Amino acid sequence: MPSFLAQAACETLWPTRCAVCDAPGSLLCERCAAQLHFVDFYQACPRCGSPWGRIQCDACDPTARMHKPCVEPCVSCLEYDLAAGRIVKTFKDKGERRLAEPIGLMMARIAQPSWTAWAQAVSFVPATKAAVKRRGFDHASLLAGVFSRATQLPCVRLIEQASAADQRLLGRSDRQANMAGRFRAPRARAFERVIVIDDVLTTGSTLAGARMALERQGCAARFVTFARV
Repeated sequence: MPSFLAQAACETLWPTRCAVCDAPGSLLCERCAAQLHFVDFYQACPRCGSPWGRIQCDACDPTARMHKPCVEPCVSCLEYDLAAGRIVKTFKDKGERRLAEPIGLMMARIAQPSWTAWAQAVSFVPATKAAVKRRGFDHASLLAGVFSRATQLPCVRLIEQASAADQRLLGRSDRQANMAGRFRAPRARAFERVIVIDDVLTTGSTLAGARMALERQGCAARFVTFARV
């Protein structure tokens, strides 16, 4: 009873609001959920998941001018637009941890059954110690926990990240330099195949760094992100 009363009091003082439109009632209202721009599987690159790379991908094709760090194979739920950005910001920077559930479930739904059958575990790209201290939680860890429960894969922290500048404040070349050598994965030697979770893929530098750290321990990775720029 006390917990129910506390929850009712919180809803009265600070009602749950939609992360996109701020309407009261739910974390993501039906209207906004219906308008999210999901990545079209039939238009996306079959290797790296770039939203419009089915024929010729400018993200993972080494002959393309816009070639980025390799993060294949990878799939993403949403194209990163204003709505996706508001969801991520409300979750990470405004501390609405309850959004981990719908975000993580979306990510679990786009993971192909062949991926979950292939993987031995699910892991995640950890936030820096500074980010965890600032937010009070590791957002990727929460997403991986939801993904783990939905897919029945064990969730294991395999990747370690040293202190680094906030990637959101850096350009593409600076992001790559910022991530160089930042990741270690000493525990990954116990695994051969894992699915790695992260919230947003921007240039691919973070995931490429995580992939290299895992590969150094003989562990192959496939990646699932919530949104992709």
